[in-house]
Amino acid sequence: MYSLSVIQRRTLIGHARTIMSQNTRLSYSAAAGSADIPKPPPKPVSNPPANQSASNHRQHASGKQQGNRHGGPIHKRNQSPSYIPQTSSAEEAVYVLTLLTDAKHHRTLTETRKKYFPPRLNRLEAHITLFHALPGSQLEESIKPTLREISSKTSQFHLLAATPFRLNKGIAIGLPKSSGGDDARQVHQQLKAAWADFLSRQDAGGFAAHYTIMNKVDDEKEVQKAFEQVQQEWKGCHGTVLGLSLFKYDRGNWVHNEDFKFAPNQ
Repeated sequence: MYSLSVIQRRTLIGHARTIMSQNTRLSYSAAAGSADIPKPPPKPVSNPPANQSASNHRQHASGKQQGNRHGGPIHKRNQSPSYIPQTSSAEEAVYVLTLLTDAKHHRTLTETRKKYFPPRLNRLEAHITLFHALPGSQLEESIKPTLREISSKTSQFHLLAATPFRLNKGIAIGLPKSSGGDDARQVHQQLKAAWADFLSRQDAGGFAAHYTIMNKVDDEKEVQKAFEQVQQEWKGCHGTVLGLSLFKYDRGNWVHNEDFKFAPNQ
């Protein structure tokens, strides 16, 4: 009479031979059955599954179809703690809020940004960002109602992109206090007070309205040369702030969500 352990081994071998003869693709654990055999570690996957790649492609295309006015290559958002909304759970989506200006002003600043921003890094049109990471979980409950309320009580105002200044690795153009700077700050302060419970540390900090026209350039001489050129050639650009624009941040793209118009000037 065979011992129980021998029977188990023969049963296992027979089962494995049956699988091989049927040319059936089966996992290692299924072939091993209930025997106490160590399982090999899973093999690394160099490429994502085909269905995952297709899903990512569909999501990327969908973002463009929804009105991606600030599109660009896919990349991961910086997850520094200072950039993460202070909510009770991880946010699946975050939103960016900018000033909405008249088309002519926007076009002029966008062309200036294209001239100086490194082309391979220039994923966005010109913008003045008020908030960088508004949590999607608060979108309908708090963010949009607050935007509608404050926008309805705010009048359109004049702005002048007038003052070039140096960044660590780039150049920005600021708004004088009397030409849109103070008006933009007032809107920002009202929104910050309403959203204080969930803003990221970055968004809860200070604010100075400006356009970034060059950034992420490591060559100091290149930055300084461009800055001197901007100082000599930039004559300022007047415009009108018409309201606020909300964008969903989608893996490197800004997908336009909704505009909130200020009250027209009488």
